[in-house]
Formats: sequence, C-alpha cells, structure tokens
Amino acid sequence: MNVSSTARRMLVITGLAVLATFLARASQRRAVRLDYDDGVYWQTALAVADGYQPYSDVFFAQPPLYAWLSALPFALDAGEVGSRLLTIGWALLLSTGAGVLGGLLAGRYAGMAAALLVALLPPVQRYCFQFGADLPTAALVTWSVVCAVRARPRWWLASGTLLGVAGVIKLITVVAIPALLVAALACRRRLAALASVSVSAVAVCALVLAVTSPPEQAWDQIVALHLTAADIQDQPVPGGTISMLTLWIVPFGLLSGAGTYLCLRRLPRDRRLPVVALVVWGTTGVVFAGLHRPIFEHHLLLFVASGAAITAAGFFAFLQPKAQVLTTAALALICVVQALMLPVSPRLESTAMLRCLRALPSGSVLVTDDQEIAARAGLRTPPWLADTSRVRISSGHLTTAEIIAGANGAVGVLFAPPDRAKFVDPAITAWARRAFPLTYAADGYLLAVSTPLDCAS
Repeated sequence: MNVSSTARRMLVITGLAVLATFLARASQRRAVRLDYDDGVYWQTALAVADGYQPYSDVFFAQPPLYAWLSALPFALDAGEVGSRLLTIGWALLLSTGAGVLGGLLAGRYAGMAAALLVALLPPVQRYCFQFGADLPTAALVTWSVVCAVRARPRWWLASGTLLGVAGVIKLITVVAIPALLVAALACRRRLAALASVSVSAVAVCALVLAVTSPPEQAWDQIVALHLTAADIQDQPVPGGTISMLTLWIVPFGLLSGAGTYLCLRRLPRDRRLPVVALVVWGTTGVVFAGLHRPIFEHHLLLFVASGAAITAAGFFAFLQPKAQVLTTAALALICVVQALMLPVSPRLESTAMLRCLRALPSGSVLVTDDQEIAARAGLRTPPWLADTSRVRISSGHLTTAEIIAGANGAVGVLFAPPDRAKFVDPAITAWARRAFPLTYAADGYLLAVSTPLDCAS
C-alpha cells in the first residue's frame, strides 16, 4: 500500500472520528446540565430572529456578529437543531485549524493527530454543541494564525480579515495579537505583513461598527460592563476548578511544554519560528487566565489549538512513518470508542418543572433567571431580560426595578434552584408572589403565575 492512499484513508478516518465525537456529545445535550450562558445566547438568538435589535432591545454583552449569526437558523426555521449544527461546525473548524497548524509544522500525520487531540479535550467536547461566542472566536483566531504562519501577502490579508471577524464576535480576540506580531516580525516583509493584518482587521471592525446602533448602549454593554465586572472584588471561582486543573489543564500544559522542547530540537530552522508564535499564543493564554476576572472554562477554548499543534508536532517529529500512522489511528480509535461509550443519563426534559412550563401557551413570555429551560419549553424571555447573569446584576447593569418593569406582559416568573439562582434579591420574590399569586414548585424551581396550570405543585 503506498503512502498517499494510506494518508487519504487516515484523513477520512480522522474526519469521521472528530465528527462522531462532536455529534455524540450533541446527542447528550438534554441529558447534561448546560452552562448558564447557553440559555442566554439561545434567548438572545430567538429575540433577534423575532426582529429585536441587540443593545437597544436586547441586552447583549458581546460584539454584535454572534447575535446575528446565531439568530439565522431560527429566522430560517431551522430551530434549535440547525443552530446546534452550526455550533458543531465551529468546533470542526477549530479542530481542522489545529490540524493544519500541526501539519505545517511536522507533516500530515502530525496534523491529523492535532485535530484529534483538540476533539478529545474536555472543554471542546463540553462546548462543541453549546451556544456561546468563545468557540467561533477560537476557530476564527486559529485560522487567522494559520494564514499568518504561511507568511505570504495574500495570506496576511486573510489573517487580518479573520482576526477582525473574530473581534466582532468577542473582544477576547485581542489576546491572539502577540502571536500574530511574532509571526509578522519573523517574515522578510515585516511592514507589509503588519500593514496587511492591521488594515484588513480594522476594516472589518469598522464595517460592523458602522451598522451597530446605538453606539452608546453598545459600548456600555460590551465594554463598560466587563470593565466594571473586572473591578468587583471576591469574584467567584468557577465550579470544578480543581477537576479542570487535574483532568486537562495541567496535563495539557505539560504536554505542550514537552512538545515545544521537541519541536525546537527536531524541526528544521524554517519551522521553528511558527513554533515560537504558537508558544507566545499559548503563553498569552496562561497570562490571560491569571489576570482575567471572572474566568471560566470556555475562555480557554481560544488557546487549545496552539497546544495541540505543538504537542502533536513535537512528538511526531520523533516517530517513524509507520509509528505515525499507528499513533494517529490509535487517537482516532479513542475518539470513536469514547463517543460510543458515553453514559446514558436520564433526560432532563422529563423533569416535572419542564412539563409544567409546557402547560403554558407556546411562545409566551416568561421572566426567569434560567433562560435555557424556558427555551426548551418553547417560551420566550423579555428581550431586555435575555441576560440576567450574576455579572450583569453585580455590575449594576440590571437592577431589581428593571427586572420588575421587564415583566410587563409576562405570564409569570420562574426562579432557578438555589445553586443556580440569579434573582437573589428578596424584593423580587415578594413582588412575584404579589403579581403572580399561584405558585408551583418542582425540581428546585419556583414558578409563579396568575392562572392555574395542569401540572403537579
């Protein structure tokens, strides 16, 4: 069997293994507890698809592009399934980008291994189907770096364009700039490279800003909110931080460090400069995680591609061709076996409170601090209350008075269980009981409505 046919088969196997991993995770989406942000982005997409505008009608704490993109499947009647598939597409784009980086450094099998490593990382598996701006940002930044390390004029323009598109999805994009600067300074036409990236990125951002309105409210929600949140003392540590560190952050960091050493030892000189750019990218992630507050696991998606590419390239530089094929096949097999052996959990949609919410007329407006369960039940939140996060409330960008005022026209109020509650002001509970005297409690939730429902209390 010749090498090219083997490589083609392995490429197909790699692609199928990565896709199977993401689809298997997505199939379990209703059997796991999703991040709070999933519901926020879901309700935001529904509101924008209904014709409401970000910032003026819908509170949205990110640049506008993701709100527009996530609303498209709902506007086209593709619903949740279409939108989840779009999210999986971003995960595939991220995995593919890491694969291209690994391939540029150490050959096709290192690239396949890098793509498989990304698919196997816990945060990628966790967020490959969840709504959120971090995954598309990570995918676009990865491809921006891919274009940059090719060090050609047209690729620099593409790099800047992708950087700009990522920037109008989430501002966290700026942490990739040091890596791009290193890649630009490493090429012969430094000024041309820097100019190409800068002009194209700024042009994209300016185009989006020109159609974003009102600018004052956009600035307040995108920038001022996060600046205020960063200054708040005693920021909560994300749940499961210890398990995150032990299960993947520390091992992945050690593998990335070993891969860096091996790359610098074994790769040709012309491929070491891209390695340095990727190392800068990963190091920026460490600094970001140490300084940014609040910090959550989904923020780290932006840095997984660099570590996966360096790890795969470093270790594969030591392997003989047959060993590279076998190692890649083993990683693909792990992906497939993992996908087939996912534990089957009780479906969350069978909960008593969800059945109760589905007794309400479909499309009704419900005030809640758990937007995801409302969306599952076919209900809408008031557009201005699509985001009732602790960050928004603690920063003063959402007051109790605004919550009460936003309930105008709502059929009721749903309070999340205590461990996920955002409506902690007793005044909200007191008002809800007065305005909606009938209450139903189930699964830790408390639902207050004004008309009887056909569900157990």
